[in-house]
Amino acid sequence: MFTFLARQMARQGDNIFVNRALFEQVVESLCLCDKSSDVDLEHEERQQALLELYVADGLQHFREERLIRLATSAAFYRVCEVVYRRRGQFDEIVSCYWRDPARRHLTFSYVQGVIADKSVSTEDCEKLRTAVTAAVSELVKIDARRTAKLLLMTLGVSATHVIEQLDSQATDETDFDESVFNFLSGVFDFVGSTPDIQSSLESCVYERYVEIMCRLSHRPARIVHFLRTTSGYRLTEMLAICRQYSVSDAVVCLLEKSGDIRGAFDILFDRVTRSAVQTNDADVPLETLVEDIVGLLQRGSRQLEQAELESVWFLLLDFLMDAMKLVKNKPAAEAAGLLKSVTRQVINAMMAHVALPAVLQRIIANEGGVAGHFGDVRDLLTGVLDACSYERTLLSTCARLVNQDLHCAIASLTRASRRGTSPITDTCLVCGRVVVGTSVATSRHSHDVVCFHCGHLVHRVCLLTCAVTSPTSRDPGTDRRWKCPVCCRSSSVRPTVPSPAASPAHSASSTSQLDAVQVDSVERLRSVSRSTSRLTVLADLAQMEHTRASSGVGHLRSKGLAHSSILHNEQFALRLAAPPPPH
Repeated sequence: MFTFLARQMARQGDNIFVNRALFEQVVESLCLCDKSSDVDLEHEERQQALLELYVADGLQHFREERLIRLATSAAFYRVCEVVYRRRGQFDEIVSCYWRDPARRHLTFSYVQGVIADKSVSTEDCEKLRTAVTAAVSELVKIDARRTAKLLLMTLGVSATHVIEQLDSQATDETDFDESVFNFLSGVFDFVGSTPDIQSSLESCVYERYVEIMCRLSHRPARIVHFLRTTSGYRLTEMLAICRQYSVSDAVVCLLEKSGDIRGAFDILFDRVTRSAVQTNDADVPLETLVEDIVGLLQRGSRQLEQAELESVWFLLLDFLMDAMKLVKNKPAAEAAGLLKSVTRQVINAMMAHVALPAVLQRIIANEGGVAGHFGDVRDLLTGVLDACSYERTLLSTCARLVNQDLHCAIASLTRASRRGTSPITDTCLVCGRVVVGTSVATSRHSHDVVCFHCGHLVHRVCLLTCAVTSPTSRDPGTDRRWKCPVCCRSSSVRPTVPSPAASPAHSASSTSQLDAVQVDSVERLRSVSRSTSRLTVLADLAQMEHTRASSGVGHLRSKGLAHSSILHNEQFALRLAAPPPPH
């Protein structure tokens, strides 16, 4: 009845007049419903009726503080949101979102929308940031990853500040650990795809996350994976934390990262010795431990000296062979077979780092192993010999392939060096004189001819005047790498022809060694390669514009410059080439 009356009052506006006491009774009856036994549909109808009444200004004479208190007790968070929105309290609306089960996932979108709104003042944004930080323990329960993104990216709150906030809100240590673990899980889940944020995190954040995981007894594999995939923590502090909580897998990982391969090996070897005989009662299977220690030695082989590397491999091999000797007389046939299989794996792995004769000698020299019972290690010896034969075949095959490739390359270079070059012209590119079929009387340097692979011919004396050398040559006079003057025009290397702006002494010294024909050819080559500078063209255009503005059009006509253009100047003539003929 109260729901119906409230809706009618909202629709009719001022047409329905009720007693003030009855009005307050309607509002209190709508808000003082039993949430535990109230049906969701009825609860939504009551909230919608009160919301319509408030939007229609039917609650003008009702105090807003009392209305907010009643709506909060009745879980009418949409009503509270409308009241707070009218009052401009954006920070209070955040609690209306995360408290509402139907709209709790919209909290992040609402905060991002308010921060992106330029009409919101800086003071309101700061209040909103404080409200979100205070509610972080509830937000991480909704979505830890989106909470981390909202705090770190949108609001710019540091992870250390959030942890301090959670510490102040926690009632006990367990509650604090759970809240911080959920938040940091979201942080590292988010920063895994954002390296810029990961680099801004402090090292204490990494250490706190690992410490909480160790305290909450999480799986060591998860801790090791985190330590391997991140690098923003301090090795010494992190190693102390892992040793404090006896997480041996994490200690091994950190020792390997710090370069202490022998220390990591000692820890793994101690675990192997404890589980070698008690294969059924061990927490971790023996084959898993052996795989871990073999992987450690393979990864750290370059950090150990050869003598130390052989000692650790032989230490592991000797222990496994001794363990085989201890369990061979027991009824546990499965344990003996497992040890034999693990020993074979170790031998196969160590042969890549230890010489095969040393491995074979170590197996034979084992006391009580081969001397009295050859059949116990027959499979191991067979495996070693097979691996030796395989490696020998592999090395010979690789050597044969390399020698064949090297022979083919040398043979190809030899054939290329013996192949002659056919000239495509019979004249020198510089002086233009015929170099093929001429006599010594007509050309005193006709025999000093340079023929490039492209087929162009140049006199050696002419090539000295326009030498094209490699830019890496320190002394062009002694170490010349000749290049064709025509073919090198398209490259970055240009002929070292003396420029017209050179000094007269330099021009006289360079032309004194040439006759008249050669000098004429060099000048013709210079004129062909010479072009008008862009600065000259711009200066001419600016001068013409200045003359036109100062003298007027009539004065230009009297001098014949009114209709002239820089494009008709002989110095600005375009040099066009005919397109290549179609193929």
